[in-house]
Amino acid sequence: MSDAVDSAVVTPSGGTSIIITRELQASRERVWEAFHDPNLVSQWWGPVGRTNHITEIDLRPGGRWRFGQKAPDGSEVIYGGEYVEIDAPRKFVYTKHWANMPDDEQASNTNKDSVITAIFEEEGGKTTVTLACEFASSFIRDQALESGMERMQRSYDRMDTLLASD
Repeated sequence: MSDAVDSAVVTPSGGTSIIITRELQASRERVWEAFHDPNLVSQWWGPVGRTNHITEIDLRPGGRWRFGQKAPDGSEVIYGGEYVEIDAPRKFVYTKHWANMPDDEQASNTNKDSVITAIFEEEGGKTTVTLACEFASSFIRDQALESGMERMQRSYDRMDTLLASD
Protein backbone atom coordinates (compact mmCIF):
# COMPACT_ATOMS: atom_id res chain seq x y z
CA MET A 1 0.00 0.00 0.00
CA SER A 2 1.44 3.36 -1.04
CA ASP A 3 0.07 6.83 -0.48
CA ALA A 4 1.27 9.35 -3.06
CA VAL A 5 1.21 12.91 -1.76
CA ASP A 6 2.02 15.10 -4.76
CA SER A 7 5.33 13.56 -5.85
CA ALA A 8 6.38 12.00 -2.55
CA VAL A 9 5.50 8.35 -2.11
CA VAL A 10 4.93 7.12 1.44
CA THR A 11 4.93 3.34 1.81
CA PRO A 12 4.44 1.46 5.09
CA SER A 13 6.87 -1.46 5.12
CA GLY A 14 6.61 -4.38 7.50
CA GLY A 15 5.21 -3.63 10.93
CA THR A 16 7.54 -0.84 12.02
CA SER A 17 8.88 0.93 8.92
CA ILE A 18 7.97 3.63 6.42
CA ILE A 19 9.74 4.24 3.11
CA ILE A 20 9.44 7.78 1.69
CA THR A 21 10.73 8.73 -1.76
CA ARG A 22 10.77 12.12 -3.42
CA GLU A 23 12.44 13.42 -6.59
CA LEU A 24 13.96 16.89 -6.28
CA GLN A 25 14.99 19.20 -9.11
CA ALA A 26 18.63 19.62 -8.06
CA SER A 27 21.96 17.82 -8.02
CA ARG A 28 22.77 15.34 -5.29
CA GLU A 29 25.39 17.71 -3.83
CA ARG A 30 22.86 20.58 -3.56
CA VAL A 31 20.21 18.32 -1.98
CA TRP A 32 22.82 16.99 0.47
CA GLU A 33 23.74 20.57 1.35
CA ALA A 34 20.06 21.46 1.86
CA PHE A 35 19.80 18.64 4.41
CA HIS A 36 22.89 19.74 6.38
CA ASP A 37 23.49 23.49 6.03
CA PRO A 38 21.70 25.15 8.98
CA ASN A 39 20.84 28.23 6.90
CA LEU A 40 19.19 26.08 4.23
CA VAL A 41 17.49 23.63 6.61
CA SER A 42 15.84 26.50 8.48
CA GLN A 43 14.25 27.69 5.21
CA TRP A 44 12.54 24.46 4.15
CA TRP A 45 12.15 22.04 7.06
CA GLY A 46 8.92 21.61 9.00
CA PRO A 47 5.33 22.85 8.89
CA VAL A 48 4.39 26.13 7.21
CA GLY A 49 3.99 28.97 9.68
CA ARG A 50 6.59 27.74 12.14
CA THR A 51 9.95 29.38 12.64
CA ASN A 52 12.93 27.03 12.66
CA HIS A 53 16.06 27.45 14.66
CA ILE A 54 18.83 24.98 14.08
CA THR A 55 20.90 24.72 17.22
CA GLU A 56 23.22 21.91 16.24
CA ILE A 57 24.37 19.96 13.18
CA ASP A 58 27.55 18.06 14.00
CA LEU A 59 27.78 16.00 10.81
CA ARG A 60 29.98 13.07 11.81
CA PRO A 61 29.30 9.60 13.21
CA GLY A 62 28.41 10.16 16.86
CA GLY A 63 27.66 13.85 16.20
CA ARG A 64 24.38 15.33 17.39
CA TRP A 65 21.69 17.35 15.64
CA ARG A 66 19.01 19.49 17.24
CA PHE A 67 16.26 21.57 15.60
CA GLY A 68 13.56 23.68 17.21
CA GLN A 69 10.31 24.93 15.75
CA LYS A 70 8.28 27.76 17.20
CA ALA A 71 4.58 28.05 16.33
CA PRO A 72 2.76 31.37 15.95
CA ASP A 73 1.11 30.76 19.36
CA GLY A 74 4.57 30.63 20.98
CA SER A 75 4.63 26.88 21.59
CA GLU A 76 7.82 25.12 20.64
CA VAL A 77 8.81 21.60 19.64
CA ILE A 78 12.41 20.36 19.83
CA TYR A 79 13.69 17.47 17.70
CA GLY A 80 17.09 15.88 17.93
CA GLY A 81 19.19 12.82 17.49
CA GLU A 82 22.58 11.46 16.56
CA TYR A 83 24.32 10.79 13.27
CA VAL A 84 25.20 7.11 13.00
CA GLU A 85 26.80 6.88 9.52
CA ILE A 86 27.91 9.49 6.97
CA ASP A 87 28.79 8.73 3.32
CA ALA A 88 28.62 12.20 1.74
CA PRO A 89 26.84 12.96 -0.55
CA ARG A 90 25.32 9.52 -1.04
CA LYS A 91 23.89 8.43 2.31
CA PHE A 92 23.52 9.22 5.97
CA VAL A 93 21.93 7.37 8.87
CA TYR A 94 20.65 9.15 11.94
CA THR A 95 18.36 8.77 14.93
CA LYS A 96 15.42 11.08 15.53
CA HIS A 97 13.77 11.59 18.87
CA TRP A 98 10.01 12.01 18.60
CA ALA A 99 9.12 14.57 21.26
CA ASN A 100 5.74 14.17 22.99
CA MET A 101 5.08 10.74 21.48
CA PRO A 102 2.26 9.09 23.46
CA ASP A 103 3.05 5.89 25.31
CA ASP A 104 1.42 2.57 24.67
CA GLU A 105 1.91 -0.84 26.19
CA GLN A 106 4.12 -2.02 23.31
CA ALA A 107 6.28 1.10 23.19
CA SER A 108 6.57 1.97 26.87
CA ASN A 109 9.64 -0.19 27.46
CA THR A 110 11.41 0.53 24.19
CA ASN A 111 13.63 3.24 22.81
CA LYS A 112 11.35 5.83 21.21
CA ASP A 113 13.96 7.06 18.74
CA SER A 114 13.49 6.23 15.10
CA VAL A 115 16.44 5.30 12.90
CA ILE A 116 16.38 6.91 9.48
CA THR A 117 18.53 6.00 6.49
CA ALA A 118 18.60 8.74 3.84
CA ILE A 119 19.88 7.81 0.38
CA PHE A 120 20.49 10.33 -2.43
CA GLU A 121 20.57 9.10 -6.05
CA GLU A 122 21.14 11.51 -8.92
CA GLU A 123 20.15 11.02 -12.54
CA GLY A 124 19.96 13.72 -15.17
CA GLY A 125 20.47 16.56 -12.70
CA LYS A 126 17.57 15.42 -10.50
CA THR A 127 17.96 13.69 -7.16
CA THR A 128 15.73 11.04 -5.65
CA VAL A 129 15.79 11.04 -1.87
CA THR A 130 14.74 7.78 -0.19
CA LEU A 131 14.14 7.80 3.55
CA ALA A 132 13.85 4.40 5.22
CA CYS A 133 12.38 5.11 8.67
CA GLU A 134 12.50 2.35 11.28
CA PHE A 135 10.41 2.90 14.41
CA ALA A 136 10.59 1.17 17.79
CA SER A 137 7.06 -0.21 17.46
CA SER A 138 4.14 -0.39 15.05
CA PHE A 139 2.27 2.00 17.37
CA ILE A 140 4.93 4.68 16.96
CA ARG A 141 5.10 4.04 13.20
CA ASP A 142 1.33 4.43 12.94
CA GLN A 143 1.45 7.65 14.98
CA ALA A 144 4.00 9.02 12.51
CA LEU A 145 1.77 8.06 9.57
CA GLU A 146 -1.27 9.65 11.22
CA SER A 147 0.61 12.85 12.09
CA GLY A 148 0.22 14.14 8.55
CA MET A 149 2.70 13.27 5.84
CA GLU A 150 1.37 16.32 3.98
CA ARG A 151 3.64 18.48 6.16
CA MET A 152 6.63 16.50 4.96
CA GLN A 153 5.49 17.00 1.36
CA ARG A 154 5.23 20.78 1.82
CA SER A 155 8.73 20.77 3.31
CA TYR A 156 10.08 19.03 0.21
CA ASP A 157 8.16 21.49 -1.98
CA ARG A 158 9.88 24.37 -0.18
CA MET A 159 13.26 22.66 -0.63
CA ASP A 160 12.60 22.28 -4.36
CA THR A 161 11.71 26.00 -4.61
CA LEU A 162 14.74 27.01 -2.55
CA LEU A 163 17.16 24.97 -4.67
CA ALA A 164 15.60 26.18 -7.93
CA SER A 165 16.23 29.79 -6.90
CA ASP A 166 20.01 29.23 -6.75
